[in-house]
Amino acid sequence: MARVPGRVAHRGVAAAGRAGPLPTGPVLRGGHAVIGRSRRITSLDTARGLFLIVSVLSASVIPPVPGWLQHPSWFGVNFYDLIFPLFVTLSGVGLAFAYRRGSDWPATIRRVVVLLVVGVLYTAVYGDHYELATLRITGVLQLYAVLVLLSAVLHTITRSARGWAIITGLTALIGTAAFVWFQSRCVGDVLTPTCNPSAVMDTRLFGGHMYAEGARGHDPEGLVAICGAFLTAAAGTTAGHLALDAREGARRMGLVRIAAWTIACAALGAVLAQVIEPFKRLWTPSFALLAGALGLAIFLVAYAIFDVYLQRTRGREAQDRIGWPLVALGRNSLLVYFGSHLSSALLLRYGDPSVAERIGGAMSWGGGDQVAFALISLTLWWGVAALLHRRRIYIRP
Repeated sequence: MARVPGRVAHRGVAAAGRAGPLPTGPVLRGGHAVIGRSRRITSLDTARGLFLIVSVLSASVIPPVPGWLQHPSWFGVNFYDLIFPLFVTLSGVGLAFAYRRGSDWPATIRRVVVLLVVGVLYTAVYGDHYELATLRITGVLQLYAVLVLLSAVLHTITRSARGWAIITGLTALIGTAAFVWFQSRCVGDVLTPTCNPSAVMDTRLFGGHMYAEGARGHDPEGLVAICGAFLTAAAGTTAGHLALDAREGARRMGLVRIAAWTIACAALGAVLAQVIEPFKRLWTPSFALLAGALGLAIFLVAYAIFDVYLQRTRGREAQDRIGWPLVALGRNSLLVYFGSHLSSALLLRYGDPSVAERIGGAMSWGGGDQVAFALISLTLWWGVAALLHRRRIYIRP
């Protein structure tokens, strides 16, 4: 899609904050996390930019799509299963920045409502299914809306890294215990498409308005999956608060703490994987933590390069110049992520051969239709993001 309906932040307070002296203490300027007299934590946007490169390319593959770019039918984890959880992890980091000083409830409610409404429309267009009797209520944007609401609520309880680490740990343990209890009720103590918590809860809540109208026996964006996605987001939110705690001159200590948190999430995920198998169809706690640890690792590398090494050795001007292409992409992550998926789906759907195949064939120049169309898609969306960033326009709910 060329545009995500919602608020357009343009210049001023809601857009990119200007460089220069800033008030002491963490404040927000157009989504910028400002710490003390330092500026935006560049690593979040560069990490988002790296993630979006992979996301746009993987969403733009012309069939036949290789197995590693498809979701398994049930158990197992493929590369493609990790893409949306990476988005959720980095979104969790961003939510720490957004709610560090408290929850702006009018803005939060507006954001949640816009995400829910646009999510239903997005799901209908993406799935080419518009019948009201079976219109799908669940979806990725709807899942994200619930995560925003949960984050806002819980930030009224705690806005510290320690508090969010506790929330993450408790969620993981309680979620695993719930899965173990439910699994013990299934034949052979094995979760199946006909015996799983989503089949019970999501079917009762959504009925024919869930994924595949309930025919698959689960909903990968339903209530059970939302609980798993919240765990992934909470891991990211904890890392976000750790980054915000690292004041000017203490970024290296922040790096150590984020690294320790990343290792802790991976270790706990590995332990829980011995109890409940990690797989995305139900977004199990072990999968949530392991996927979250991967997202945290990406954030950690970006933080080490841009907010520690470059800022300390090359200065802010070099940091901004080197990071600009990725920051431009990352600042409009919501638009690029969902827009690229929807536009590719539409171009792959219509025509015989499809519009995507014709574009890829016309521009392949010996590299193959798949490679050509994927690179064209990435180039176009990156160009849109760069243009919007240059004009300080950011699409948000």
